[in-house]
Amino acid sequence: MDTIPEPFTLSNASTNPFSRRGGFRVPFGLRDGRVWAPGEVAKGKACGCLCPGCHAPLVAKAQESRRKRPHFAHLIETGCQTGRETGIHLRAKQLIAERQELVIPAWIGDFVDMPNPPHARDDEGRLHWGRQIDCPARLVGLRDIEVERSFGTYQPDVYAQDGLGELLIEIRVTHAVDDGKAARVRMQGRRMVEIDLSHLHRDTPHDLAAFEQVVLFDPANRSWISCPEAVVDWHASKQELDEQIAARNKEIAQQRDQLIKAAKARREREAQETKDKDGRKAYIRRREREKHAGDLAQLAGLTSPARIERILREYQAIAEERVSSLLDSAPPAVRSACLRAVHGDAWVFGVDPALWQLLAYDHFVTRRSAGDRFNQRDVASWVRHSFPYEKALYRLFVAQYANRAEARRAGISKHRLAYWVFTDEENDRIPNFYTPINDFMDRLESARLIRRLAAPVGECEVLPPPAAGWPVAVVGAGKALSGNQSGLLAL
Repeated sequence: MDTIPEPFTLSNASTNPFSRRGGFRVPFGLRDGRVWAPGEVAKGKACGCLCPGCHAPLVAKAQESRRKRPHFAHLIETGCQTGRETGIHLRAKQLIAERQELVIPAWIGDFVDMPNPPHARDDEGRLHWGRQIDCPARLVGLRDIEVERSFGTYQPDVYAQDGLGELLIEIRVTHAVDDGKAARVRMQGRRMVEIDLSHLHRDTPHDLAAFEQVVLFDPANRSWISCPEAVVDWHASKQELDEQIAARNKEIAQQRDQLIKAAKARREREAQETKDKDGRKAYIRRREREKHAGDLAQLAGLTSPARIERILREYQAIAEERVSSLLDSAPPAVRSACLRAVHGDAWVFGVDPALWQLLAYDHFVTRRSAGDRFNQRDVASWVRHSFPYEKALYRLFVAQYANRAEARRAGISKHRLAYWVFTDEENDRIPNFYTPINDFMDRLESARLIRRLAAPVGECEVLPPPAAGWPVAVVGAGKALSGNQSGLLAL
């Protein structure tokens, strides 16, 4: 009798200790041209069955208990290694022939050569999708069934007819249908299904109901080797998609021609405008604005109070667990520095302000020794590269900053961060990416975590912890947040 083992697949049979004792227990035996289960024949030698693999006599052990399953065993040890696989293969074919019904699989196409639905890109790179081929798994009745019918160069396990015509069925126990056989079947326009039994649990062949289920009715263990109807339908869908894309590409070409003509007209107009000073200034302003047109178009939406309030809630919800974990290991002074009311533009780094400040503190202070130095510019660069900051807003901010720097180099005293090609409203909307860092560094210095040095500009030094330990930090609501922030208190 067979003690229930751990789950296995047939592909690792040779490594199983049962194989050193004459192979796996045989689930089915041969007699009178049929395949029998142990419970379907007399017990012991009286079963009259032969091994499907080596054709040696078998004995039926049909007793069943909680830890054992009915099976056949060789009357005399033969070292047979194929009785199990061959028995499964023969029983599956017999089951299909006798039941005359089968669940055929859904046709899902091929990810590389025949994706379902078909898709392709137009000349602008936009992805277009075709019509999906709907061919779900379904139960079909079979007739005119023949086992091992020859088709010249190949011989399917089962030949049958269903409502759509011929259906060839392959049972995979050890070897899948090879590429040559699959190609011949497709070339001849025949339908072929492969049922994969190569990963059966060891107990499944000994449970006739379970075995019947996986052979006849499980849609997950079978696939199409060839399904001409679905392939024809797919090619029709692909043709429709190709025609749509061709029409779209024609529109794109026409639009590009129009843009070229418009660009030519614009260049001619701009050339005329540059003839006088006022025209040149208008030309320069328009040219510079065009460089930022995409970012300016997003500015109002990205900086709306409703959006800032919403994304801050989302950032805080996402970072809640991480922030809590970091706070557990942080001294009270750090909690005060990182969770007190923060600058109104601190949201621009694409993450909960408390999280980027805690992580910046960890990177530039906790992991360094007292006396180590770092520059405030390094903090700003690290924060931008570590988090998904608002890139469109950052480009606009850089344009403002570069314009002010250029004015100062020209000897013009300019304090306001603004770019003359932007409107006043646009300049006011653009957030400052440096002031949240400056504000954070101010609070670290106030908490006596760092000390700013006189030179070079932005240089900071890590301070040692106080000898008496960190005091209890209580953060009040004294400093109000700007419009879109919510107050946070240290624990």
